[in-house]
Amino acid sequence: MNFVAAPRMRDPELAAWTALRFAPRPLSVADIVLGNGPARCPSLNLHETLALLDRWHGAGLVEQSADRRLYTMAQRAKALRDPPAVPVPPREPAARSTRQRIWSAIRVMRSFDLVEVCFAATVEKAAARRVLNQLTRAGYLVRTDRPGDDQPRWRLGRACGPKHPSVEYAGRTVVALIDRNSGARFALAPSQKFLPSVIHHAS
Repeated sequence: MNFVAAPRMRDPELAAWTALRFAPRPLSVADIVLGNGPARCPSLNLHETLALLDRWHGAGLVEQSADRRLYTMAQRAKALRDPPAVPVPPREPAARSTRQRIWSAIRVMRSFDLVEVCFAATVEKAAARRVLNQLTRAGYLVRTDRPGDDQPRWRLGRACGPKHPSVEYAGRTVVALIDRNSGARFALAPSQKFLPSVIHHAS
């Protein structure tokens, strides 16, 4: 497109707007992203393009064909050289599970007792005990409390990523934890109410 300045076409949103504004025919998403239309949108991926088109369509700036596959710029919008600001719809934050809250807390603290993890993760003691026991049996945590301590205490015993391990069941029994960051599987050692500081577990 020799009538459009190159720096302008390096902006993905401006490139998409220009493509639709000067298109002699309706464009598909592929036309815009892959450059089959009058302008190619650099660094604008499919997800971003669909989100952008949804926002413009919601604001009445572009129109869709009956099968929703093709886009045309509304006549009134063609007079605008640049796309007007269209607010991004607010998203409700996803609720974090109990396991994820506990997992995030122990990764930050690295050394903690039961009360500390319950406070940091805002969970009940029963839930925290169950998860911490599983993590200990799988070798993620090491018990560090000593006789006479008021609360059981742990430290992080294995490098780990931000996603909490998922649970593998055999019937109703938890038999292993799956590291969702690496894909590794860690079998649980035999269940005990209180585990010793040195943990022997299958890996």
